Amino acid sequence: MLSSGHYQILSVLSRSGAKSRTELAVELGLSKAAISALVRDLLDQDILSEQDPVYGAGRPSVPLVVRANAASFIGISLQDDPAVVVLTDLHGTTLNRIEVPRLADPEACVALLVKTIKTLRASLGKERGTLSGIGLALPGFVARDRQTCLACTALGWRNIKVGATLAERTGLPVWVENDAKALILGEQLFGPLKGSPDFSMIFVSHGIGCAHIVNGRLLWGNAGGAGEISHAPITVDAQKALPCRCGNRGCLETVASLLAIGNAARQAGLPTNTRDLTRLAAEGHADALSILHRAGSAMGIATAQLIQMLDPSHVVVMLDPALKEGVYGHALQYEAESHILHRTNAHTMINFRDFEPDSFARGAASLAARYFIFGHGGV
Repeated sequence: MLSSGHYQILSVLSRSGAKSRTELAVELGLSKAAISALVRDLLDQDILSEQDPVYGAGRPSVPLVVRANAASFIGISLQDDPAVVVLTDLHGTTLNRIEVPRLADPEACVALLVKTIKTLRASLGKERGTLSGIGLALPGFVARDRQTCLACTALGWRNIKVGATLAERTGLPVWVENDAKALILGEQLFGPLKGSPDFSMIFVSHGIGCAHIVNGRLLWGNAGGAGEISHAPITVDAQKALPCRCGNRGCLETVASLLAIGNAARQAGLPTNTRDLTRLAAEGHADALSILHRAGSAMGIATAQLIQMLDPSHVVVMLDPALKEGVYGHALQYEAESHILHRTNAHTMINFRDFEPDSFARGAASLAARYFIFGHGGV
């Protein structure tokens, strides 16, 4: 059983990297004797390990790190079909993965996931840590208790207690979260921006997702909808605006998502594949240029609005590689930078990354890892 002092040490090492006992004592405001006792416990439980001593003036210091194989976790993404289920270590590295059909029937879905988790669990070798928890990410609204899916249009779910059911069937603790929120929580714990207290993430897929870390914490909102830019209006001309699946018209998703791009390309008699469409645009095809430029510009304006409201240090945009390098990505960058009120000594970096479906499953695994490291959700 770990105490609050143990979790404080794990939290510092996970967020900041290797530190010596002396550095931990200074940062946490504890005595060296107290830190030494807590560290000894964590070393005895194989949660921490010591690195090679660092020599300098005085006694050498011994950096401490969290062991990757101290524990393992399951991450499940229902963001797309097929669903992705991964097994990760405590550093967020994928050890194994399985794809399964994404089933809309809750009972059938849980039954298949239980079977898949059993398979992954059996693949754990003796050198890997005990399976300590499960995280599940889905495209919809999730209750604050991280157990109940309140609404998921893609699966037709409403008030489905998927977390509690999965926990009962596996005997493991389970946490459920919206896909974009799981994605940014994974970035905060394991990604390059884990030291940044204020950043946002956007992903562009068939839909568009977005989430924010503000002052080091996940921005939730009144009902869990903070960051839902997919259904933010991007046009004021309601007569010409396209209808959205949410029931409104002119939402960002109707212009800038892969689904919207594919629909526009189909109506123009062009390939719906983003790579082919981007190639045509690069060759000067007018309709392909227009579709991608309009979509990227809309996404850029939405990104600028996000930056104006939240002032993050970074906005990470996950895109299909073809969109990132082509007209869409260039229009996004240009419009975002053109519509930002520039401030002295302040600049938001927009970073493009390739869209990787496994990122959602790894983000889901981080939900469980946070409880192992912090003793709570850490958000």
